[in-house]
Amino acid sequence: MTKRNLIIVIILLSVIDLVAAGWYVSRLIESSGKSHSLFGQHDSDASIAEADTLVSASQADVFAKTRLDSRFYVSSTPSITGDETSYFTSIKHVKVRWPKKVNGNEDLADLNKELIKRAFGSSQSDIKQARDIYLNAPSFNKPIGDEFRRLDKSPRLFPVYGNVQQILVYPYMTSQRLLVMEIDKVEYNGNLVIEDNYYVHYDRQRQHLISNLDILVADANKENQLLKLINQKIDDLNKGRAEDKQLQHALNVSPEVRCGRKGIVFQYKQGALSNSPIEILINYDKLGPYMTDEFKQLQEDNEGFWIYKEEIKPEPMHPSQAYSATPLSSSAKTVKQAQTSQRKYNAAKRKSGRRARAVKRHSSRRRR
Repeated sequence: MTKRNLIIVIILLSVIDLVAAGWYVSRLIESSGKSHSLFGQHDSDASIAEADTLVSASQADVFAKTRLDSRFYVSSTPSITGDETSYFTSIKHVKVRWPKKVNGNEDLADLNKELIKRAFGSSQSDIKQARDIYLNAPSFNKPIGDEFRRLDKSPRLFPVYGNVQQILVYPYMTSQRLLVMEIDKVEYNGNLVIEDNYYVHYDRQRQHLISNLDILVADANKENQLLKLINQKIDDLNKGRAEDKQLQHALNVSPEVRCGRKGIVFQYKQGALSNSPIEILINYDKLGPYMTDEFKQLQEDNEGFWIYKEEIKPEPMHPSQAYSATPLSSSAKTVKQAQTSQRKYNAAKRKSGRRARAVKRHSSRRRR
């Protein structure tokens, strides 16, 4: 063995000894439970508490993949004898992106119950059970008793006789403290498309539901003052609207609210202020006298707002599949007109534009 090789062997043995010694020391510390930071002398309990807090505040929420379930029904006989386009039809859709874990917590019993209650009007605690009960109950535009049958495919939809009801549940926004879930209910009743929006707020750190009473002070005088503030905002919005599109004054403070980064959106249903759903945003700096102390504190501790990019959209209101091979009659022209009219009012498209802008503003933030 040359002198050079001998030196190399000695060096390798020294490295192996150092690695073995380090491993032994680390195992000894681990087994004793008295590990200390190598870079500081902070109190271990305080360090552990701080670490737990940071982890708890930063875990991303987990949702199931978007799921669509549908049911199709048709009356046993046409409403008008010999008219194949006068069958009553019922289409029901449920599309959800359901929460599985919020800030590391999988026990979401209260959140699940509230979402089911707001979406289906049910006291069920299981989403599958609540969904099946809803889907298995057809809704026709006229009572027909048990004179109907279920279809495997979407029936063709005709004005007056066709009914489509949809429920969508999905996350709208998240932040360090808040998860906001949105519930959309969309119905075509044979004449009009009607949409209602609902919101459920959840405290991600404390793991509990946030109701309106947790957000706004329950005081009649305060509510009247808040109503004046909302109507002042409506007056400001009307300055930029055409005369035939002026918003009416609100008669009450809407119970449907959505908390965000800048303020609280008061959601007014179709027909309340206009012939379409209207959102009135009031900034937090103007809402101070009307918010509870607890919610003010929550907002002061809140940051990292993120609007979810995946938007859950309703299914088309006028399916192209036909349940009958009968050629379209003269009513086909009426169907085409109804489809054109429906496209003029599509709340989902308006929302899509709004959310696209919101996502662009937050595109630099980490996606949860």
